[in-house]
Amino acid sequence: MKALILVGGFGTRLRPLTLSVPKPLVDFANKPIILHQIEALVKAGVTDIVLAVNYKPEVMAAVLKKYEDEFGITITFSVEEEPLGT
Repeated sequence: MKALILVGGFGTRLRPLTLSVPKPLVDFANKPIILHQIEALVKAGVTDIVLAVNYKPEVMAAVLKKYEDEFGITITFSVEEEPLGT
């Protein structure tokens, strides 16, 4: 099963936390917010996750690639060149 997560926002309301990392990587309950979502999707049987990314995609990719092996999933990054909104 596949899932799409929209993670393209700049996280302006979370500044200064999001000046160095994108909003999905900000810790909540001792782990990145996006990891909570990934864990829930894996429990639901999702094996392919697409992340629609705009802000700091290289940071997102570097951090999240390690979770592919840990959870046995494939994470694909769809980089938006300009913010498209939700």
